[in-house]
Amino acid sequence: MKHCIAFLLAATPWMLAAQIVNIEEQRITGTNDSVHWYGHLRLGANLVKVQDEVLQLNANGQVEHKLGKSLLLLLMDARFLRAGGKDFNNAGFAHLRYNRKLTDPLSLEMFTQAQFNRLLFVELRALVGGGLRYRLYKSKTGKNRVYMGAAYLYEHNQFTDSTDDRNWYRLSGYLSFTFRPWQGVTLVSTTYFQPKITYWANHRFATEWRLDTPLGKKLSFFTDFSLQTDKALPLDAPVSNYAWQNGLTYKF
Repeated sequence: MKHCIAFLLAATPWMLAAQIVNIEEQRITGTNDSVHWYGHLRLGANLVKVQDEVLQLNANGQVEHKLGKSLLLLLMDARFLRAGGKDFNNAGFAHLRYNRKLTDPLSLEMFTQAQFNRLLFVELRALVGGGLRYRLYKSKTGKNRVYMGAAYLYEHNQFTDSTDDRNWYRLSGYLSFTFRPWQGVTLVSTTYFQPKITYWANHRFATEWRLDTPLGKKLSFFTDFSLQTDKALPLDAPVSNYAWQNGLTYKF
């Protein structure tokens, strides 16, 4: 079991939490068959006052169980940002996913998720789905990999304004890669596209890039950039948003 706590440094605040959860970054890496459980906890807090007080809180956790051809993954995340007495971020999600390896490059995936994001007028978005994940490339060492996935999902949306509840069936496709060009350096990227099956103008797009660089045996620096576009939100909600976060991770 590994645990880590990340303390955020002077970072560009997360103004809007992602509405498409990047699962590829969260999968088990660097473990062996004798390690069945894996987990971490990241906590961050910033408090700044010049004229107005700015409070930023971030917390996320992960638990994975890997046994034979099966992998069970649970993710939880919450983010809060308050400045000048006003909330600028109030969002969170919980995601549960099961993977079953069918052949060496092909896996079956099933998942369910619940999330909220008050800035995007999302009171509740609940979804369930399943699909296939295929490994396009794996280096001889196994450190560098490229994956693609395709899934079918059903989602239920409740909004904070007067917009009626909405239910949709969607396709979900993604392309993901992990590169480790040098010892301790990791670059992970995932790009998703999720259109409504009968009307592709109603879609969500997201791309996320994360770079981890070691600063010592237990300390590392990370930078994380994400961009999302959601065409399924109420009229007054922002269609696109991006976030850039930097911080330190200490493992023990």
